[in-house]
Amino acid sequence: MTKEDLSSLNGRVDAITIPALRNGNHDSSYPVTFNVSPQQRSLASAVLTRGAGIETVPTLTCRDCREEDVVKVQGLLLKGLENILVLYGDPFSDRERDKYEFAKTADLIRRVVDSANGKRPSIGATTNQYAQDTESEVLRALTKVEAGADFVITNMSFDSEKVLDHRDALLSAGLNVPLFIQVSIPASLNNIVYVTQKFGIPLPAPVMRRLSADGLQVGVELAGEAFEKLEDEAEGIHFSYLLRRKSPVTAYLRLLDRIGRRRTVLAAPVLDIPGQVLGS
Repeated sequence: MTKEDLSSLNGRVDAITIPALRNGNHDSSYPVTFNVSPQQRSLASAVLTRGAGIETVPTLTCRDCREEDVVKVQGLLLKGLENILVLYGDPFSDRERDKYEFAKTADLIRRVVDSANGKRPSIGATTNQYAQDTESEVLRALTKVEAGADFVITNMSFDSEKVLDHRDALLSAGLNVPLFIQVSIPASLNNIVYVTQKFGIPLPAPVMRRLSADGLQVGVELAGEAFEKLEDEAEGIHFSYLLRRKSPVTAYLRLLDRIGRRRTVLAAPVLDIPGQVLGS
């Protein structure tokens, strides 16, 4: 995001997520030849963004995280870092699994807590309402909380039914930390089909029918409608924009204008997609 982007969001959001993205060939800020890990990129950007007056939520992922990245978190606490989201990350292929230094999200959360020496950030974790084994997924979420997670965010949602069933299962199992429901803004039909197929997320037929007629504007309307249905069903709503190659600011500003809230929360991603938003 540019300084202008931050200025347009300042006062309308509580926090901006800084995802741990891998470097790309066409990334002018962090090309593939630049020796920086996704974790370092996220943490450094979070400190810089926080200097602009907006709270940030940097991201650590099991996929790329190293012990040296965890150690850096403690130093950044002294610079005002207060929140962090811990994810598994897009997985390596099976033959590359040995690249993980942290095999489970709970292990990485526990290591962040252990390294904090009594002063640690508020730690977020994720849960997937689309998991085939709901009981195991609920158990995984509770294990992350036991390891030290202070809040939990769901996977992306396009309607209320599936995610509320998962919320109820979490609460029935004893979830005792804030739960944020993620609502996503699709940019187009092709965009949402690609994302849902890649990550095994069912796409509701009504959403598909509406998006076939338009792109971003319909995506904003769908996200706004989902927000209105879900805003009172959890401690917060987490917005995400699904088009990775384009700045999310225009979409977020349209959505903020539509829902008519002076202030929401911009927060951490469940997937490695830039500019995810968490609305209170």
